[in-house]
Amino acid sequence: MNIAFFQWTLFGLYSLLALLYLYYFIRQSAKITKFLPAGLLITILFHLFYLVLLYDQLNRLPLSAVFEVMTVLAFIFALLYFVIERIIRDFALGLIIILIAWLIHFISNIYIDLDKPPAEILQHFSYYQAHVITILLSYTAYAIAFISSLMYILLSHEIHKKQLGFFFSRLPSLELLDRMSNLAIIIGTSFISLGMILGVIMATRIWGADWAGDPKLISVFISWIIYCAFIILRNAKGWQGTRASVLSIAGFVWIIISFIIFNLFISNLHSFI
Repeated sequence: MNIAFFQWTLFGLYSLLALLYLYYFIRQSAKITKFLPAGLLITILFHLFYLVLLYDQLNRLPLSAVFEVMTVLAFIFALLYFVIERIIRDFALGLIIILIAWLIHFISNIYIDLDKPPAEILQHFSYYQAHVITILLSYTAYAIAFISSLMYILLSHEIHKKQLGFFFSRLPSLELLDRMSNLAIIIGTSFISLGMILGVIMATRIWGADWAGDPKLISVFISWIIYCAFIILRNAKGWQGTRASVLSIAGFVWIIISFIIFNLFISNLHSFI
């Protein structure tokens, strides 16, 4: 089976979907909203089919190398956004989310190496896969929260300056953006908590006590603290709007710094991804 055909067919589906969301974003046409959920669902299902094909060819989940993980990440982006879109019933941020999934999958298509041997850890510890998936789910949810918070800041700036132009006419309301960010952070924190528990169990079995000082694990714990603080401050102290958005943005900036610096340059235990 020529898996490249399915790789690039999926890329074509994401491209068509991005064009649909672009048309909606520019024209704000209610008619196109009838096609957006169906188009997104078809793309997600085809992406799932593609991941099944990868599993069949690799005889394992595609979680052993960066460019394998990237197509899984694109799938999770689309899936989580689909769930959130069904809850908030707004399509304005779809263009940004789908373009991110489109780009990630495109990079995966170019550089994925199906002949590369799997990381040793993947061969011996099956729940490593669950650990990686839950962490990817959490980071994707946090990315959606970051986008929502950033759009909140931009829209709030337009309203404050009384320059009600491009963003004001196309973005959801401030209330909806705030709600979307909060929902995404709750989802992300639930998954990162589960991912940390799985990670501790796995690390203890593999590395014994040596894992406790790994910089990457410490950085993930800091991320967890930041987002737990967000949830506590929002519910106990009534933090909403700009303050909540700034904390959400700061949390995701820390995640990016953590991933780039700790994964790539400092942590030896996480060098397999």
